[in-house]
Amino acid sequence: MPDVPRRRAPWWARTGSVPAEDGTPLAYAAGGPRDRLHLVCANGLGVSTFFWDYVGEYFEGRHQVVVWDYQGHGASGRPRDPRTLSIPGLAEDMLRVMDACGVERGVLLGHSLGCQVILELWHRHPDRVEGLIPILGSFGHPADTLLDPRIGRVLFRLIYLLGTQTPELVQLSLRTTLRRPLTWRLIRLSGLVHPDLCNQSDIEPYLEHLSRQDMEVFAEMLRAAQEHDASVYMGGIDVPTLVVAGERDVFTPRHLSVEMASRIQNAELLEIPRGSHAALVEQPELINLRIDKFLQDRFQGHPLG
Repeated sequence: MPDVPRRRAPWWARTGSVPAEDGTPLAYAAGGPRDRLHLVCANGLGVSTFFWDYVGEYFEGRHQVVVWDYQGHGASGRPRDPRTLSIPGLAEDMLRVMDACGVERGVLLGHSLGCQVILELWHRHPDRVEGLIPILGSFGHPADTLLDPRIGRVLFRLIYLLGTQTPELVQLSLRTTLRRPLTWRLIRLSGLVHPDLCNQSDIEPYLEHLSRQDMEVFAEMLRAAQEHDASVYMGGIDVPTLVVAGERDVFTPRHLSVEMASRIQNAELLEIPRGSHAALVEQPELINLRIDKFLQDRFQGHPLG
């Protein structure tokens, strides 16, 4: 597949920041009309808002789209104490961003770790959630389903140990490794992304961001994700929900998304053929068209639609 660069002009029209509970600045960007549906996006771990560019470009002409960075990611500030990071805390951060953007009720989109964040936000503040779109993510304990559970748990513990005990060394290693031209070739061959559907220009911002990632923050957020479990309340979710699964997702196996959709009342399921964990940028047309149909079908006659 030819590597076609994405549109370079930013789709958002408004940027700003709002303080988290400990005062850490949370950076956000928004575009689109404020009197329609509000699509509020939550990132994956170690990712900034660039993974939502295709969503923003597609929907900002009709709905307000809001993206934001977790603490210690992208343009947001570093938390005072990374050990306090938790999924409930990230959900509260997301709510603060919604307040800053004038979003009383939103359709929440989450990618990877963001799925846990949006499920938790519904759990804590169901009156603020119009609908849910969990994309390529787990509902809890992600180490238990990464490859083989024994491998996943050992890998998580190793990353946590290195990230909390020797963060500077890990960051130096990432900066050295991720900026090498050979890295992209290895990623394509590894199966982490689809070798034919994934553009290098869509992954390079992720590699650059990860090369600068605060590894202590990364490790503590990984710990927070493993401690979190939304399965205990998923059966009570009663808002329109579209779950997106990737056929070849090695980080979040397809069966987890199928299970999530089966546990949530009247949830719909989109399975991405050949989709990896990066299907959000590999097959954006398919995902955007299906989200569009979901919004039109489930929010007909909506006062903001």
